[in-house]
Amino acid sequence: MRQPILIALCMAALVTAAKRRTAPTKDEPIIVVGAGLAGLSATLEALRDGQKVVLVEGEKNVGGNSAKASSGISACGTDAQEKAGIEDSTTLFQTDTLNAGDHENDESLVRLLVEHSEDAVRFLTEAGVDLSDVNLCGGHSVPRTHWIPSPKEGRPTPVGLGIIKALYAKIQQYSEENPGKYTEYLETKVLGLSSWNEYMVGVRVRLNNGTINEIDGKGIILATGGFTADKDSEASLLLEFASDKAHLPTTNGAFARGDGVKMARAMGAQVIGMNKVQVHPTAFIDPKTPGDNTKFLAAEALRGKGALLLNGKGKRIGNELGRRDYLTGRINKECEKLESFQGGSGPHVAAIMLMTDEMADAFGRPAFGFYANVKKFFTKYDDVKAFAAALGAPYTEVEKTIREYNAIVEAEGKKKKDLFGKTVFPFAVALDKPVYAALVTPALHYTMGGLRIDRNAFVFNEFMDRSFKGLLAAGEVTGGVHGSNRLAGNSLLECVVFGRVAGRSASLIDYTGEDGIMHAEL
Repeated sequence: MRQPILIALCMAALVTAAKRRTAPTKDEPIIVVGAGLAGLSATLEALRDGQKVVLVEGEKNVGGNSAKASSGISACGTDAQEKAGIEDSTTLFQTDTLNAGDHENDESLVRLLVEHSEDAVRFLTEAGVDLSDVNLCGGHSVPRTHWIPSPKEGRPTPVGLGIIKALYAKIQQYSEENPGKYTEYLETKVLGLSSWNEYMVGVRVRLNNGTINEIDGKGIILATGGFTADKDSEASLLLEFASDKAHLPTTNGAFARGDGVKMARAMGAQVIGMNKVQVHPTAFIDPKTPGDNTKFLAAEALRGKGALLLNGKGKRIGNELGRRDYLTGRINKECEKLESFQGGSGPHVAAIMLMTDEMADAFGRPAFGFYANVKKFFTKYDDVKAFAAALGAPYTEVEKTIREYNAIVEAEGKKKKDLFGKTVFPFAVALDKPVYAALVTPALHYTMGGLRIDRNAFVFNEFMDRSFKGLLAAGEVTGGVHGSNRLAGNSLLECVVFGRVAGRSASLIDYTGEDGIMHAEL
């Protein structure tokens, strides 16, 4: 059981009274806390609006979990979709997102998300990111998840890392061209938020040399990410809201501690959907260290290119392109721990991801080679019989699984329907040709819940019928966009859309107006 008094004391330590006597002026800087995609998007947008920005990041490098993203960014109505002949619409995208979230989403935020998705991709392409490859991911009705194309030769650039590098380069360029407009603090921990009367006016930080400092500004944008790594602190959000999932490994970095949520809650911020924690169905089990608690994500695009998911008996476990929560449930129901296959799965339940050369080529050989040859997650077998022998499953059972699947592929899912409802079948699996197998397991991946925001990215006050003055948030630190379950590619999209909204809204803060604050027009 959690200790409410102890949690309250820990949260109270995050509150600081500012030493000032007036409201912030419109010329004071905007403080962005967190340098993942949401924070960088907010920073660049505010800088382009002519604002001063102070960016504070706890790690020594920018990027956060955004830099680890591998599935892509979802959007509709893009040039890439048009060139590929993909018919899509904001209505269909909104329907998919609401259905995935079991309609527990804030529909107004979802509408903003999808309506600005095409512009979000353009924002990134104008920053120099090539997002011309479009993939189908689980839960989406059509291909709309945009990727950096895999090069024919050389090491590929993960889509998240590529986006982070491009935006950060733009920020550095702007800083050089506009001296005095941009300041950054890396390896700097934010200890708490500062307020004066009803205004949020700054942050208290510990610099990397140990010095405690106060940074003042007219607005604070929290872009600190989620809390899937917050398992062992006294004020653990994961233990408080989703203790049933705390035993699972995670794909996130150790920095995903929920600091932004904790700081804002200490000021009276409203939270929403905090028990909605997404478990990604496919995180690679490293044969060298199967028991590790931190896992490497198996990109959803692998399944989009045809990868099958089998259990230890060689049988398919479900629709490989189903919702993440659906597939997680199927793995937990149909699979077990594997003792010896490819080094075993350690303490984790494991499914087997099976791919062919055709699937690997479609995914991109350099990208697949990174998983297979660099990380060594995949093992190559001469044919399906060799794979079955290594698995310890009767070849007749594995052969039956493959033949049944191939019959559906040949019928294109029309004359012969898939038992699990799958409708897209990129490739059949030849019994006499090489296959590649990797162990995957469900892992904590994303927190759908967080701070409740309005359409202008201002954080709601739990105790007043309005949002805070000067406190905004964007990205995984917020809740409401995804409902009970997030679609692939919607996280990076959320970061760009709401990061830019937050940057624009903060730029318009002017406490001389009648209501004391100006909001962005969207």
